[in-house]
Amino acid sequence: MVHFYSRFLVLVGFCFICSSSLLGQNLILNPGFEDYKTCPSNITNFNVLVEEVSLPTSSSGDYFNECGSGDFAIPSNFKGEQIAAEGKGYSGLYFYALNDYREYIQLNSSRTLRAKFPHKISLKVSLAETSSFALKNMSVVLINKKVKIPNSSALTPSKLDLQAGVEFYEVKLTPDKSMADTEGWITLSGEFEAKGFENHLIVGNFQNNNNTPLLKGDAPVLSKDFSYYYIDNFVLEEQPRIEYEEDKIYVLERNPFEPKGYELDKEAITSVKKIFKFLKDNAEVQMKITGHSDNVGNPEYNKFISSLRARAVALYLKKLGIDDNRVVWEGAGDTKPLRNGKIKEKANRRVEFVMTTTENQ
Repeated sequence: MVHFYSRFLVLVGFCFICSSSLLGQNLILNPGFEDYKTCPSNITNFNVLVEEVSLPTSSSGDYFNECGSGDFAIPSNFKGEQIAAEGKGYSGLYFYALNDYREYIQLNSSRTLRAKFPHKISLKVSLAETSSFALKNMSVVLINKKVKIPNSSALTPSKLDLQAGVEFYEVKLTPDKSMADTEGWITLSGEFEAKGFENHLIVGNFQNNNNTPLLKGDAPVLSKDFSYYYIDNFVLEEQPRIEYEEDKIYVLERNPFEPKGYELDKEAITSVKKIFKFLKDNAEVQMKITGHSDNVGNPEYNKFISSLRARAVALYLKKLGIDDNRVVWEGAGDTKPLRNGKIKEKANRRVEFVMTTTENQ
């Protein structure tokens, strides 16, 4: 077995050489629809107007540009009024309409994504004023090649499954505000680990009408009702792989919130999920978690609460699938202050962890 620390150094060196030029690059070609062949002026298939965009179904979205005229201009067009989130152009799609009618666009990646590397994707949307209601959420599909299905209804996963040689999966996106906003742009984002086949991205609604969660009032949905969104500014970036050096102390969470003090907040849960991924990929690695407290109050209580903080991390890792025998935890109370106690006591409330190997136990 290759020693964990030696392998870590090899991985870091290799990743630095081959990845430094890749990190931070937007991998989507023509992400803001700025490269176009002609200005929009009438109903024309999106892919005829815009570079590096194709249509995965027989339906077609709309292209809007400041150079466009009439119904396809910016800011005013046949679906409402909106300036571009970035640049001078954006697209528009029906995400919900009568008889499961849907519109999709398919974008190209500059290269096939690298397997087991984390990626982050984001895009901006704005609900058109003429829409009857909004969607509760959105997603994108990562796929291994262009598809073209002669159908204008919902492109459900079951339909994609029927396509020969197609590999795909759906990535759920989280909005930064209500999807019902028609004034500005909403940022949707999501993170995923690439499988190594992805070179195209499809955006749209991949559920039929009955299965689409909506933001609407009490009134029933009528046949004339629809949901239409403007779309702009795609970003797909490779993120650095998570690596932890052996015997190095890492801080998982600083100043865990009170009054309970031992519950994991959203940021800590995100960190624990990254730790889980590392432990899952490195079966020989074990982890020690230590909770710490400030020196305010009873020392026995401080030790108790610090142990609960460490235990919360261990239990979450167990919930995710890590065996008990790979994780140990303890509470140090206020016995190990940072910098010999020369900082604010509040900062001593923290959870730390150390990675080691089975062979060194």
